[in-house]
Amino acid sequence: MSRRASSWRRSSVAATTDSISSSRPAARSASGWSSVLRFGASVVLFAALITFLALPWVDLSWWKIFRRSVSIASALSLWLCITRLEHRSIRSYGFAAGGAGKREWWFGLLVGGAALAFMLGIGLATGICRISITPDRVKLWRTLLGFLPAAALVGVLEELVFRGYLLQHLLTWSRAAAVLLTSALYAVVHLKSPEWTFHTSLELGGLFLFGVVLSFSYLRTRQLYLAAGLHAALAYGARVNKLLIEFQDPSMSWLSGTSRLVNGVFGWFTLLFIGGLIWWWTRRVEGEVKHGQA
Repeated sequence: MSRRASSWRRSSVAATTDSISSSRPAARSASGWSSVLRFGASVVLFAALITFLALPWVDLSWWKIFRRSVSIASALSLWLCITRLEHRSIRSYGFAAGGAGKREWWFGLLVGGAALAFMLGIGLATGICRISITPDRVKLWRTLLGFLPAAALVGVLEELVFRGYLLQHLLTWSRAAAVLLTSALYAVVHLKSPEWTFHTSLELGGLFLFGVVLSFSYLRTRQLYLAAGLHAALAYGARVNKLLIEFQDPSMSWLSGTSRLVNGVFGWFTLLFIGGLIWWWTRRVEGEVKHGQA
């Protein structure tokens, strides 16, 4: 990494930290919680408004409409809280311009893609799953191609919400608590089944662990590019794999997981490996920067 990229990273991190922080720890903590609660209230109100407007026109229950409205409500709330109330740019929450960001984005995509290929290879080799391509070719290609930009959007938006706005404000209170709380919230929001079962517990644990890994990537880089790239890759894999493969033995889903990817013990170990890989790569980059400054 060049000295210019290194200086950019230091300045962008300083700007992000200074804009959130104030002079006293208690004031920082109160300000962080106030921002988080304000954002949460904004999401609920926007989602409720969208649900109220859509309910007469959509043949779904109000709860399903509300859940599907949360992404739009989150985007609107980010815009409102960051640009109108805090008078900051959205980029200041982890998408600062610069060459290092592009490198981190592509590394995140590469790691996510490699993890998907690794999980698929182990599954095929052990007979846990087999190739089973859907006969609906229109749906297949529409998903394979159409979900590419959607996955990128999901990665960017959700990282801005969880590891951007929420995590960074809660870091002014406690690093450990910020990571645990935002990861727990991320897991609950993404839980599909409302029924509490053993498999639900596995999925919740996997989603929580994924949130911790994404938080770790932010703490290591102080940017969201790596987390967004990794998130986008795994979101894409979770969406398209059900059209390409079939799991052979449902009784082994506790070990292998399902199309959700992270709801099995094997998926958990893969996430831990990804965390170690992120630690190794960021250490390597830091070493290059120090060598360049010597």
